[in-house]
Amino acid sequence: MFEGPRAAIVGELPEIVKLVSWMFGFDRYGISINKVFPHVFCEENVENLRVITCDSRIVSHLSIWEGWLYFYGIRFKVGLIGCVCTHPDYRMRGYASMLVSDALAKLRRDGADIVMVSGARTLYSRAGCVESGILYDYRITADTIKLITDCRDILEVEAYTKDKILDLIELYQREPIRFRRSYEEFKILVDRMFTAGVEAEGYVSILLAYRMGKPVSYVALLRWPGSDLATVIEYAGSRTAILRMLYDAFRILNVERMRLQVPYGDWDLVTLLEGYGLKPKSSYAPASFAIIDPVRFVEKIEPYIEDRIGVNVGFKAVSCDDCIELYISGETMRIEDPRKLTAILFGRPSVVHNLRDGIHVDMEAIPKVFRRILPLPSISYGLNYI
Repeated sequence: MFEGPRAAIVGELPEIVKLVSWMFGFDRYGISINKVFPHVFCEENVENLRVITCDSRIVSHLSIWEGWLYFYGIRFKVGLIGCVCTHPDYRMRGYASMLVSDALAKLRRDGADIVMVSGARTLYSRAGCVESGILYDYRITADTIKLITDCRDILEVEAYTKDKILDLIELYQREPIRFRRSYEEFKILVDRMFTAGVEAEGYVSILLAYRMGKPVSYVALLRWPGSDLATVIEYAGSRTAILRMLYDAFRILNVERMRLQVPYGDWDLVTLLEGYGLKPKSSYAPASFAIIDPVRFVEKIEPYIEDRIGVNVGFKAVSCDDCIELYISGETMRIEDPRKLTAILFGRPSVVHNLRDGIHVDMEAIPKVFRRILPLPSISYGLNYI
């Protein structure tokens, strides 16, 4: 008997955790998915665990996390979608597509402005999502990081301990683009890195930098078993101090390579890196995005646009029968595909994994006035990734 898509019930949590841990390979490392994403796979979020069952067995699953994103003082409701999987014995039946459609419908009902999907499958582009946003991908080696030791910034670098949670929160709250995290949520997101089963192997590290006893920056890094590569998954605070901390991170994690993805718009860090001769290897999208209601989104983003180019520019979006039209300073841009609008607003990276989505953006072809403000600074998951 087939049932779903529907919300999971609390009694199904153990079965969901077992399926997802196996499907994404976490069980190979002895890690349970509810330890990696405790804020997602919990009783409080069970309504957002969407499932399909066959003969009372969960065979397909999708997770949602709903929250708020602050973008230069503007608040957006955001829905994150991840952990989409179907048991191998039940694939090719359209279950995942049904779950994605169900999730987007739920987020629309819940008033979400933006959806971020972790992945770049045709499954998502068919549902209206598109790889967009730009993360500059820097690959740093142990040799090149030595250049940064010339930095004269005197810092005290310390490993994170639980009594330092307020220092992390203080630094994160200064970021112009960030997820809203309560004290409890921040603590869960940070502490889960040390309870997921990898701490004993030394693969997780959060470092804080202090100057004259005051916190100035932090970096969160991840290294998987057997790898000599560490990945920076979140940072906040002084960009100069962040670079200086990477030198310490190489030493503490004993790695040969480091990956640092810098969102478009973080020009302080980009210019610092380039000042040391470091160039990005390429750029990637942080997620597949969908804007639920383009007209409402543009209305919300208007204060940011007005701060950039003036209050009388008439920035707005109008939904027509077969397109969306953007207006600014007497110029008009007509866009037939909502996915293309998302790609124009958030930017299209140099590397696109799903080339079959059919979305092509030529920023040079759009009116110059739009190019003055677009793409918008990029949104990155950080510790909120699911």
